[in-house]
Amino acid sequence: MKALTLPLLATLVLSFVAAWGALSWKKHDQFGAGGEPAATISIRPVAEFEPTFGIGISEQVLTKKDGMAFMKALLASGTRVYLFIPGDKREAIDKLLRNAPNLHGYERDNIVKIQLEHESMWARDYFPIPILKKIPHVVPTPSFVDFVYRDGNTLDDAAIHQMALAINLSVDHLPLVLDGGNFLTNGEKCILSEEVSEDPEILLLNSPEPPLESNIGKIFQAALGCQKTILVSQIPHPHVDMWMKFLNKNVLAVNQIDLKSIDTVPGLSAPEREKARKIARELDKTADMLEDDFEVIRMPMPVPTENLLLTYSNAVLSNGKAIVPRYSKDLKLFKEETPETLRAWQSTLVAMEKTVVSIYSKYGFEVTEVDSNEWIRDGGSFHCVTFHLPDLDAIGKNEEISHDASRHDPEMGQR
Repeated sequence: MKALTLPLLATLVLSFVAAWGALSWKKHDQFGAGGEPAATISIRPVAEFEPTFGIGISEQVLTKKDGMAFMKALLASGTRVYLFIPGDKREAIDKLLRNAPNLHGYERDNIVKIQLEHESMWARDYFPIPILKKIPHVVPTPSFVDFVYRDGNTLDDAAIHQMALAINLSVDHLPLVLDGGNFLTNGEKCILSEEVSEDPEILLLNSPEPPLESNIGKIFQAALGCQKTILVSQIPHPHVDMWMKFLNKNVLAVNQIDLKSIDTVPGLSAPEREKARKIARELDKTADMLEDDFEVIRMPMPVPTENLLLTYSNAVLSNGKAIVPRYSKDLKLFKEETPETLRAWQSTLVAMEKTVVSIYSKYGFEVTEVDSNEWIRDGGSFHCVTFHLPDLDAIGKNEEISHDASRHDPEMGQR
């Protein structure tokens, strides 16, 4: 593995762009019906369950207790891992990887270290959304749609542009404030949290526009190719990847809290129990609403406790593998310390995780469970810290990007 400094990142083209772009879509017809050149640009969003060439993570992931186990699970899915490392951390990460006793040669060969200045490990939120774009007379290339992250003035917000400049990636920018975790897609329709807003700096420069909410469908159809954009509640979390997961194009898993179990959870105050009931009811309401567009199944979710939202939907899907959070091994998560309480929590979580594994397995995924206790205490889990790079060659063998995708009438769905 070679560490790549930012000025020299162009060398990554050999291992990244060459394999990912130049060798992709070789056999694709670039003409429309009757041999005439296609008249429009065809785009669509890429779903997480589609073939993956690489997954990007921050070097901060490896400093977690189970970070190495998580990276090994990613590598086992047949993807490369692109490890983003700030310049001042390179020496420490080199040493960590060099001394890792359980990291094998073939795994090391599939780790690409990239010097990339950033601040947090939440790559899903500050990296852009991948799309497939086909321009007439041009070989389809990987493209990304970037949003404003937080206030737009952080190293995290600029990270993708550092990478794009170095390896010639196509990145479009939308002046909307949106975290990547607020967005999910099945490759056709898109689900979006209500937590989306215009960039305040852009608003200062322009005259008032119609309300954003009434134009979301048109915006996401034009920029990402979403055939329909569905707005959902911010409850229980503004990041929808914390409480739902597309398992394929038709099936959407939405978290479910057993209402009866709320009264039996030890250590919760009356207000906390009422809050849990509100979350459970809102999840049920959203699941019912989404049944108009998808086959909705329910993913079990532990009763939320104070400052702790456990979820099994924040898994990573990669090339038929599911890397799923596990919580039952570390009972320090819970403030209750009596042996009886801890045994009750462990029994509940073990049973729930058995059900979760069966759900992912039923839909064709080979499941690897990795402990996520330290991660969830920080407010997220595995999907939150990853950035998917789609495999255009494999996707291209499965389907042809529609030449008339832009002709779909953008629909707008909301609560």
